[in-house]
Amino acid sequence: MNMMINRLQRFGRYRQLHTIISQETIKPSSPTPHPKTHVLPLVDSINPHHHMPFVFFYKNYNYGDINILKKSLSQCLTQYYPFAGRLLSPFAGHVNCTDEGVEFVEVSHDSRLDDFILKKEEGKSLRQLLPNISQTSPNLVEIQLNHFTGGGVAMVVSTSHKVADAFTMLTFVRQWAAVTRGGSPIKPYFISSPTSHSNVKMPDVAYKTISEVKYATRRLVFPNSKLNELKKKVISMGISVTNPPSNGPSRVEVLTSLIFKCAVDAATTNTGFFRPSSLFHLVNMRNKIFKNDPEKVGGNIITMVHEKMTDSREITLNEVVSKLRKGKMEIKERNVEEIGERWENIYSVLGADPNLQIYYMTSICGFPTYDVDFGWGKPVHVMFEVPEEDNKIVVFIDTPHNDGIEATLHLPEKDMVILEQDKELLEYVDG
Repeated sequence: MNMMINRLQRFGRYRQLHTIISQETIKPSSPTPHPKTHVLPLVDSINPHHHMPFVFFYKNYNYGDINILKKSLSQCLTQYYPFAGRLLSPFAGHVNCTDEGVEFVEVSHDSRLDDFILKKEEGKSLRQLLPNISQTSPNLVEIQLNHFTGGGVAMVVSTSHKVADAFTMLTFVRQWAAVTRGGSPIKPYFISSPTSHSNVKMPDVAYKTISEVKYATRRLVFPNSKLNELKKKVISMGISVTNPPSNGPSRVEVLTSLIFKCAVDAATTNTGFFRPSSLFHLVNMRNKIFKNDPEKVGGNIITMVHEKMTDSREITLNEVVSKLRKGKMEIKERNVEEIGERWENIYSVLGADPNLQIYYMTSICGFPTYDVDFGWGKPVHVMFEVPEEDNKIVVFIDTPHNDGIEATLHLPEKDMVILEQDKELLEYVDG
């Protein structure tokens, strides 16, 4: 169905004009030979029905590719069958795999591609590139192709956390891109639970909406040269857990520690007192549980390292790194069922503490984020947009030339104002 609708939207102090060129539902190319009900494992059921939008920027888009894009997407949906289904409620324990399809929207913008990837102040308007999805929408995947004045596009793929973690989503997009170039899609494996876990959700402390608290999103780039300096500083302070790996902490570990410490300091300054604080660091378990073809396993194959700090004196750079490394070494889950039980057990404990502030941190570093080539070359930039929710979230992603880490921070606005002036943090930020 084609629509031509002009809409003005205000993002901060900017007005951007964009036009919807077309909107179409792309269905699987053939009926999927799978059960019409995909029962979600416990770990998928616990994860919220929040969409995770990845934005891939390309400068060399070929305008003749649109029909090829849609055809290859249709072919991939036959294999990734839950993505074309519907979740009838945000807390449903299963997906109706009725091949209803994925929404594909084309939009033209009066702004330029470089406005989004070069100008920091324009980064606040990134949300105008995203599909318009409500938390009550039954759709599990939505796609928006954004055309810019002067050429180039941003391909946005937004996937519900109910059916995919970041690795699954990136694998799906890479497969779609490969099929667009003439390849054949892989056949992924989605684990179905024998028991439905409907109405399972995070505890109120992690899931509630605090209407009076405004949140802000910022992106900060940390060059490898400065992260190496941070590593040296952490090592000089002493790390109680040094193995594995034996060559010291990773970039992600030291940056997680720095941002967590500075964010808690900002919150403490803002309120005037320290609140017990928990760090959630997500860990991809595919290589440990599915050693053969781990990329073929869809869904949420992630567990967490959880460290609760009840005393501000515990939150030092070296101590947080030590706790993270110790937590990773202690992960014992052997299958998806045990991962779900771990999530459930941790959340049941946390739900009893209404004063606890939780910081979710996840890393996409090392994932093949920049290998998504639809025939237009690799993306010049990839961004992740944090869902609009009242949770403290930090996401790490490699920079385009793999010379640093771009961190997307989603924190209370008042905390963010303080954080942006933190000299300890700014010492390691590019520019």
